[in-house]
Amino acid sequence: MVRASPPRAVVVTVVVAWVVAVAAQVAAAVWGTTEPEPVRPEPSNPAHGVNCGDEVCRVLASTVVNGMPVELLADSDGGAGRLRAGGPASGTVTDTGLTSDGVRLNHNSLRCATGATPVCLVRGPHDGGMAGEVYVWRGDSWAAVDRSFFSDVGVVVLDDVVGNAMPEVVLVREACTDETRRVNHSGSCSDVGALAEVVDLEGERAGCTVPQTSPGDLPGWPEVRVRPTDLTTCPADLDAR
Repeated sequence: MVRASPPRAVVVTVVVAWVVAVAAQVAAAVWGTTEPEPVRPEPSNPAHGVNCGDEVCRVLASTVVNGMPVELLADSDGGAGRLRAGGPASGTVTDTGLTSDGVRLNHNSLRCATGATPVCLVRGPHDGGMAGEVYVWRGDSWAAVDRSFFSDVGVVVLDDVVGNAMPEVVLVREACTDETRRVNHSGSCSDVGALAEVVDLEGERAGCTVPQTSPGDLPGWPEVRVRPTDLTTCPADLDAR
């Protein structure tokens, strides 16, 4: 008995699918993605040879970005912080600016995104909400973006929302859920909810989500994730809140 060969169209389809899959894997390895990297809280291990203020730094959290180890270092009370890349032996250490404004760092203060250019967010509780500072890898060291970010609800995260190969900063903000108040900016607001504001690294708004009654109704809460189709014009009174 002669075994029938599969139709030529089937063979071509299988080969094309295999080539596409391999190409996708190669592209991912070369360019990475802008997905946030998992961060591992550390049991405050001493970072010998690096000082934070008058103390030996301790490692608060660590992750790997584009194959490069990244660690958030701080003193015992989180009042002086540094960002280290490359590991203890050959690492580059950069001072964080948030702590000079009274922000205290903790095990949840580091978030990073993998991409053609590594980006990390350092954040901490401040003034009833959360403040954040963004660092971009330039050459062989971290460079701080020339502005800070603040969420009055207490959530600041990195996410590539608009798909331009660089992450944006997502800030959860208080907002009025009454449409008349949002549009006309008239009268007091008694129905305060929350929305996600998306801002690029230069501070320009990409848009906002529709206000929700509770922050917990935002997608992915508390690590809020926003899709491009979720964005609309930000409320006129957002900056006044």
